[in-house]
Amino acid sequence: MRTNKNLEVKSKAWKHLFFLCVLCALCGFIGCENHWMKEATAHMHRHGFEWVTDFSKSTPGVETIQILACTTGCNTTRGMRAVMPEGGIFTYEGGIITGGQPDEDGLLIIPARINGVSITGTKGSAFARNNNIIRVVIMDGVETIRASTFYYCRELTTVTIPDSVTSIGDNAFIGCESLTEIIIPVNVTTISSNAFASCTSLVSVEIRGAVETIGDYAFYRCSNLTSITIPESVTNIGYEAFRITGLTSVTFNRADTVIDWTSDYTFPGGASLREIYLAQGAGTYTRDGATWTKG
Repeated sequence: MRTNKNLEVKSKAWKHLFFLCVLCALCGFIGCENHWMKEATAHMHRHGFEWVTDFSKSTPGVETIQILACTTGCNTTRGMRAVMPEGGIFTYEGGIITGGQPDEDGLLIIPARINGVSITGTKGSAFARNNNIIRVVIMDGVETIRASTFYYCRELTTVTIPDSVTSIGDNAFIGCESLTEIIIPVNVTTISSNAFASCTSLVSVEIRGAVETIGDYAFYRCSNLTSITIPESVTNIGYEAFRITGLTSVTFNRADTVIDWTSDYTFPGGASLREIYLAQGAGTYTRDGATWTKG
C-alpha cells in the first residue's frame, strides 16, 4: 500500500513539475515576444519615421499631403498619403489610389485629383475587406475600378459611380453583403466576372447605356434580387451570371438580334422565374437549345 502511495505522490509531483516547466517556458516565450516587440518599436523610434505634412503641396481646406519620412536626418521617405477634410485618407502612386480609410462616419470619397495629379482609378484590392467603409462616392473623372477593389467590404451599403467610369473589374464588389442598390453608368461596356456576386442584400440593379456583356457569375448569389431589365445593348450573358438569385421576372429590351447565354443555370429555373418579358418585335432568345420568342 505504501508503495502505491509513494508512486501516486511521485506521479503528482512529476505532473506539477511538468506543469511548472511548461508555464516557465510559456512565460519565457511571452517575455521574448515582448522583448522583440519592444526592440522593433525602439528601432522605428530611433529612425523616427512619422507622417509629416508637406505644406508646399497641401491646400488648406482641400487636402493635406503627408509624407512618411525619416525625422532623424536620414533623408528617406517610405510613402505618401492625402488626408481629405471629408471622405477619408488615401495612399496613392501617381494617378492610382492604392489604399486608405474612410472618415469617422464611414464615408469614402475617392477624389478626381490629389496634389494636382488626376486620379484615374484604384489599384486592385485597394480597399479589400475594409469593414469601416459604409458609403462610397467616386468623383467624376475616375475611370477604372480595378479587380477586387471593394472585395468583401461587408458593411458597404451604397456606392455612387460616375459616368466617367468605363471599367469595373472582376470581383470588384464581391461579398459586399450590405449593398442594396447599384447603378451601372453609361460608359461601362462589361460587367466583369463576379463583379457583384454574393451581394445578398442587393435589391435594385439599373444597367445604363453601353453594357454589351454581363460576365460569368456577375450577380451570382444575389438572393434578394427579384427583377432586372437587360438593356438592348447586351448581346452576351455569361455562365451562371444570375444563378441563385431571387429573380421572378426578367425584361429583355433588345429586339433586333439574338441574346445568347452559356448555361442552363444563368437564370434561376423552376417556380422562381415566372415571367420573361421580350421587347416588341423581339428576335429569338436561346438557352441551351431552348428558345423564347415574342408571342
